[in-house]
Amino acid sequence: NTKGINDCIKNGEIEFKNVSFKYPVNSKNILNNINLTIKKGEIVAIVGANASGKTTLSKVIIGLYPTTKGNIFYDEKNLKDITYNNISSIFQKYCKYEMSLKENVAISDITNLENKNDILSCIEKVGLYLNPKVFTKELETMLGKEFEGIDLSGGQWQRVAIARGIFKESNLIILDEPTSAIDPIEESKLYNDFVKICKNKTAIIITHRLGSVKLADKIIVLKEGRIVQQGNHSELINQEGEYKRLYNSQKKWYVDI
Repeated sequence: NTKGINDCIKNGEIEFKNVSFKYPVNSKNILNNINLTIKKGEIVAIVGANASGKTTLSKVIIGLYPTTKGNIFYDEKNLKDITYNNISSIFQKYCKYEMSLKENVAISDITNLENKNDILSCIEKVGLYLNPKVFTKELETMLGKEFEGIDLSGGQWQRVAIARGIFKESNLIILDEPTSAIDPIEESKLYNDFVKICKNKTAIIITHRLGSVKLADKIIVLKEGRIVQQGNHSELINQEGEYKRLYNSQKKWYVDI
């Protein structure tokens, strides 16, 4: 009998042991010898420059990409040997469904499509304001231009995607970095809202922008597929290394964050 990740996460932690990954057609590893422990209820930020392996790591965590070497354990149970259905992932290439707002949110758990109160609660939590002049049919408002619906800004679409992610009952939730269409200030607001939403959940934030990671319990710094630093913001900013270099190079983007 297999045991779901839902139960494993409730009982304990996620552990990487000597994990490496490469695509079948490549000779070079994208991830190299990753050793990492994520505790139950922890907010973890995975940061690094572009092409450092952040998004690949997030997909390996949930089993979308099988490890080339090493293993991942959920409460000491090998990810390869368990079933899982209680993870929410909002990747940077999230879908913009040409459907109603209600359907855009509830598609993550379609059995609760008519649960209006929970859908509205998720929308409120992610800070998406339903201006009645724009969302003229509230939850029934069509999104996207194909069926004469309304189009949204990049930040609004991102918030819809996050609402979709939290609408599904889960104990592990991953938010991959938004597209470059969102400015750093808006991204930081999104991530700060996300941290509040994820109270009592295990949450993983993926980003190359560092203005939003101060609230994380633990920051994992990747460079060329390797973990080069771990710690919280105060610890990492006070030591020479990749985190301090990246943070100082981005300070001009942020105001009062």
